[in-house]
Amino acid sequence: MTRETDAVTTENPSAVQGRPGEVPDGAASGDGQAARSGARRRPAALTVVSLLAVALFALWGIGTPLIGTSSLTSTSEMVGESPYAESGFVGSTTTNAYLDDTYTSLFPSVILYKSALKGGLTNGQWDPYMSGGVPLASTPNYALASPLSLVYYALPTWLAPAYERLLEVLVCVGGCYLFLRRLKLSRPAAITAGMVFATSGFVVAWLNFPQTRVAAFIPALFWTIERYLQERRLRDAALIPLPLASMLLGGFPAVAGYAVLTAGAYALTRIAVEHRSTLRKAWRPLVGTGLGAAAGVGLAAFQLLPFSAFLHSWYTDGRAQNGAQHLDPTTLLTAFAPWAFGGVNANNPPVSYVGPNLVESLSYISAAAAVLVLVAFALQRSARAMLPRGVWVFFAAATLAWGGLIYLGGWPLVAVQDLPGLRSVFSINYIGRSRSVLGFLLAVLAGVGFELLLRHRAAARSRSGTRWAAGVVVVTTGVTAVLMYFGVKDSRTEQRLLRQAHAPGTPWPTFWHQMIYSWLLILAAIACVALLWIAARRRELPGGERTWRRIRFAAAAALPLLIAGQSINLLTEYYPKSSTDTFYPVTDTHSYLAANLGEQRYAAGGSGMVFGTNVAYDLRSVDGHAFINTAFTALLKGIPGNPVPFATYIDIDASTAAATSPILDTLGTKYFVTALSDPILGTETAAKSDGSQLTLRPGQSVSEPVPAIGALRGVGITAQGTIPDALGASDPDSWIQVTLRDPSGTQVAQSKRMTNELNTSDPFLFPVTADSVASGTRLTATITLHATAPLTLAATNGAAPALTTVAGAADGLKLVHVGTSAIYQRTTAQPRIRWASNSQVVTDQNQRVQMLAAGQVDGDSVLLSSGGPQAAGQPASVDVDEDGLDTVSATVNANGQGYLVVADADQVGWTAAVDGKKAPLLPADEGVVAVSVPAGTHTVTLNFAAPHGTIAYTLTAGTAVILVAVVIGEAWWIRRRRKSEPGLGGIAAQ
Repeated sequence: MTRETDAVTTENPSAVQGRPGEVPDGAASGDGQAARSGARRRPAALTVVSLLAVALFALWGIGTPLIGTSSLTSTSEMVGESPYAESGFVGSTTTNAYLDDTYTSLFPSVILYKSALKGGLTNGQWDPYMSGGVPLASTPNYALASPLSLVYYALPTWLAPAYERLLEVLVCVGGCYLFLRRLKLSRPAAITAGMVFATSGFVVAWLNFPQTRVAAFIPALFWTIERYLQERRLRDAALIPLPLASMLLGGFPAVAGYAVLTAGAYALTRIAVEHRSTLRKAWRPLVGTGLGAAAGVGLAAFQLLPFSAFLHSWYTDGRAQNGAQHLDPTTLLTAFAPWAFGGVNANNPPVSYVGPNLVESLSYISAAAAVLVLVAFALQRSARAMLPRGVWVFFAAATLAWGGLIYLGGWPLVAVQDLPGLRSVFSINYIGRSRSVLGFLLAVLAGVGFELLLRHRAAARSRSGTRWAAGVVVVTTGVTAVLMYFGVKDSRTEQRLLRQAHAPGTPWPTFWHQMIYSWLLILAAIACVALLWIAARRRELPGGERTWRRIRFAAAAALPLLIAGQSINLLTEYYPKSSTDTFYPVTDTHSYLAANLGEQRYAAGGSGMVFGTNVAYDLRSVDGHAFINTAFTALLKGIPGNPVPFATYIDIDASTAAATSPILDTLGTKYFVTALSDPILGTETAAKSDGSQLTLRPGQSVSEPVPAIGALRGVGITAQGTIPDALGASDPDSWIQVTLRDPSGTQVAQSKRMTNELNTSDPFLFPVTADSVASGTRLTATITLHATAPLTLAATNGAAPALTTVAGAADGLKLVHVGTSAIYQRTTAQPRIRWASNSQVVTDQNQRVQMLAAGQVDGDSVLLSSGGPQAAGQPASVDVDEDGLDTVSATVNANGQGYLVVADADQVGWTAAVDGKKAPLLPADEGVVAVSVPAGTHTVTLNFAAPHGTIAYTLTAGTAVILVAVVIGEAWWIRRRRKSEPGLGGIAAQ
């Protein structure tokens, strides 16, 4: 193929002298003459347009969070739940309801770690507040050591996500640019490919998750490998560890594994093709690449080795994958029509209904990029001639291979899941997440397609190329038609369901609306391709060469702008922009727990509190969202209900059985928190209405003696008839208040609830803190409506509201606070750090859990999983001296041999010492730990250190020193050779 180009893009590469891959930009209005040697040139117009397209999508897509008027988070969804909603955020909505994992796990962990760093860099290795205790900065789970997380330490946490996303865009685009320039593509093509990757479905959909902080470095990894294979210098091999280590520190090993596997295959392909006639020389680049990869692992060892130690102790049931767990092929339509199957906004249905959800299934690359990918396949002969050996074949084959695994699954997916070396990557991770790699592969092909159009000359065409292009078009059209057929079937089913749930005429995006819009964009891109193709023959066309040159430039400039324009539409719809006030506000529930919890825990039942958010407030909770210790999980499963619905979730039922579980006693659970809408824990007595009704008007109060006498936890009313729309709206100023007074008129309790939760099927209950009133006390309830519409209630004699009551019970619970939540004190809770004067060894796990769940283990006893000194049955006093993130210390004054029990999941990474001397830390009460303490006064200290930390930090430091030494040593050696060999310096300088 003749490598002729025209003025839209570059000079003729064959005429350029320089290093491989260095292709100078040409001026958009250039005259075809080479620039003077050493002269500084302005960027070509098409390069400027491509850069502007990147800036446009990045800045416009992220939008107002960059200037701090909103936050690029979904905390607006978080505050729509208890206890935030009741504190004034009722009715708060989000445009994206699929990012809740970020505010239940990632952001709280970042907040905690930033706080811990104030005490020194070594702090914050452990999070004691969630799920009994979990690793924090000692593992890469939260990407706290990722280079892309640096903005979190420089900016407020609510502001940082916007700039972290902007930094990801720069890394994505920059990495693609460097890689494709190494492949001799022009600047516009390289920049456009970077934009395609930065706007690809995986990168967009996993906003604020660690996954994208891994994926962003995929292009840079390929660039460092290609650079080394071209240059063969040690300094280039020393670059490979940098993006690899950054990926490994990004917090999602599966994405790193997919990328490393693909990059390794790329390196092998390039080496094999380049050395096919001299394979005995291939060992050098193979060794160099392998050593670079090993160095990347070494740099990240300070987190990888602790992670590997914890991995074997985490509960991972339910994560196993099989060949049937892949994306529906119809989701490929989202490659150019991202909203074809609905979106992520529950207030603008339909929400995504094909695939697991849009985060897991969005395959977007844009309509124009899809056309450019087809160009790369259609002009495969020209592409192969343009690129270094083996590159086009690899990217085409890798794209098809990953596409087959992701969208077809079957026996090929089973095969890779069963391969011994790949099981840890494929067997417990959803294959759809390898879209991270597929997005990069498609971006490169889109860049290649763009470059082919920019370089095209009429003389370069051939019949075989035309036939190949026609074949690609026919096959693609057929596949798209099949996908659309099944997509239409799914869409019609969804729309039928929506019509049943919404009034006729309710607007929602339809399948055909989205497809028509996307096909118009495809046609526009095809028109640009056609103009570029036709304009290559401008000397043979009427209108003059200058006119066709302008047309060619306009068509070329339109392609990156089409990509940016459609991507902006996706980003502005997908990216949430929450009010900064919604970023972990403090409610009375948080304040009460902070003032009274001490070193104990709370548990939230039902929707009482958003699990995981407690970490942001330094509140210790049983609940959480993180990988959970296996033994601790077994203990939790003894709580009635389903407290571990998913491998990383602890979510307890709002039931009396769960709230009074002896296992919560073992864990030092002082409080049980429920939402105002959750069932009130106690004995409910239904209202006795005679069928009459009472209309309660806005601002009106009505009083009625409470039917139950004595301790009371709840009072309820029953709405009748149709509830006015004004009362059903999410309005923080629309609420009902209940006030309880004793016979003397003294206020005993007060409670209120928003009217948006009213319904006519169940009593509307108000929790009240009247658990401690004297037996026989008769209370009076005053009901006041604060709203803009009247409410009809079930009544007695038409004059007084019929009241449902919830009486207290001898269940070990006491309702002590009602505000934005209901907080019960658990009077049977044991101290989280306590003395056990008796011990018993039970080796069977099921038996241990059954005994603890049945309350057969006294508060002064401990169950040991294996042998230990027998406790003497003597009491002791325990004074907690320190209860921090990574250290727990207590002074024990014991009358005899016994155990200090710390009810935390501290079975991995923690060590114990008694009076400064190392002591065994024993698994106890199934999921917690204990230390044997002899009689007398002793100081017992528990410390956390990352498992294998000493060797891990040594390995990381050693690797860094070696890499620096390699770079400096090579530079010294080259300089020495130049001095020792006469004339070499002068030759090298020419």
